[in-house]
Formats: sequence, C-alpha cells, structure tokens
Amino acid sequence: MTDDSSQKIRHLVVLANPSSESFDHSIVEAYREVAERNHHSVTVRDLYAIGFDPLLRAEERPTQPDWAPASDVAVELEQLRAADIVVFVYPIWFGLPPAILKGYVDRVLGAGYSFRDLKTEAGQPVVAGKPLLSFSTSGTSLPWLNEHGQVSALKEVFDVYLWQGLGMSQAEHIRIDSVVPDMTQQYADEQLERVRQAATTACAMLSSGRYKDAAQAAISRRQAASARDDDAGK
Repeated sequence: MTDDSSQKIRHLVVLANPSSESFDHSIVEAYREVAERNHHSVTVRDLYAIGFDPLLRAEERPTQPDWAPASDVAVELEQLRAADIVVFVYPIWFGLPPAILKGYVDRVLGAGYSFRDLKTEAGQPVVAGKPLLSFSTSGTSLPWLNEHGQVSALKEVFDVYLWQGLGMSQAEHIRIDSVVPDMTQQYADEQLERVRQAATTACAMLSSGRYKDAAQAAISRRQAASARDDDAGK
C-alpha cells in the first residue's frame, strides 16, 4: 500500500488558548473530525503546548540586512508552506486575540515580510493565495461586543488587514459568544455544529479549487487597481 499523505489537502490549525479544558480545544477537535472524515490532513499547532515564543527580537525584523528566520520560526514556516488552509482558533481577551497569537503573526506570518510588502500586498510566499479561516470565542455576548465596536474592530485588524496584506484568500470568521463555564450542553453542541458546518464548507471549497479561484480573482483586481493608480499618477 502506498502512502498518499503527500497528496492530501492539508489544514494547519493554530490554537491559542492556555487551558487544555477550554472550549477552543473542543472547536479544534470538531474541526479535525470533519476534515479527517473528508480524507484531509490536519496539523494542530497548539502555541501554548509547544511553548511558542511570541517575542519578536530586533535581529528578526525583516529590515535587517542579514535577516534569517530563527530555528523555531523556520519550523512554523515549513508547516505553513505545506498547508492549503490556515485556521486560527482563539479566545478574545480585552478585545484582542491572546498575545501569543499576535506574536505568531509578528514572527511567523511576518517573517521576512516588511511593511512595504504589507502596504503593496506583495503576498507572503508561504501563505499567498491560501484561505484564512478563524474561530474566536468570547465570554460576553455578540450584541455587547457589537455595541462596543469590538466585532468590527477585530474584523478590520485581524481578518481583512491580514488576508489582504499577506495576499491570502478571504475566508470566514466564526464568532462564538457567551462561552462561559455554566453554558448549557445544548448551546455548546449548537456552536460545535456551526464549527462542523464551517469545516465542511472549507473542505468542499478546497477540494473544488474555489478558494484558489477566489484568490486569483482578488490578485487580478489588486493588480488592475494598482495599474489604474499608476496611470493616474502619470
């Protein structure tokens, strides 16, 4: 029997929650269950469990003339390079993802990628054209988060800004609110079913190539807009 693992569609799930008993871990398992049922491969990078260092040091900044990724970052870059989709799972703390996930963005997604690259949406080679799917949880309710502008702020900063700036393909963000210790089993099951549905959609999109089509269309639109701006400046 031949090993066809290299041919499988690969999902890279990046988890950022320090509690092994968290609902975020249940989200990861629900997502993994669906992906593997569709004969896709799933790799989970539990940032707290692997002791990921979120601190970006001066020598790691892409503006350094002798830039090279640190050894731990090089491992994560290989995981990204092999992946067909990147999935973030994290809680919302004080209106933002945990610092360890921001450190992952700084050190890994931003590896060798300068602010000029981000501005021109040049495309981070290891993730360019790949979809970004996010699952975030919060203890407060969605109406409260909307009232305080948290949903729109997080969307602009941690969704749109990232996938556009890195040249990724737009995907979905599933927000699961009112995640508290005394939530009912029925509510928990309903939210995990949302996760499974999102995973099912992602698997179908990946298998059909629709994510790649959407990414190429977005790239073409950006190139056309850039050309128009250049013509206008002449």
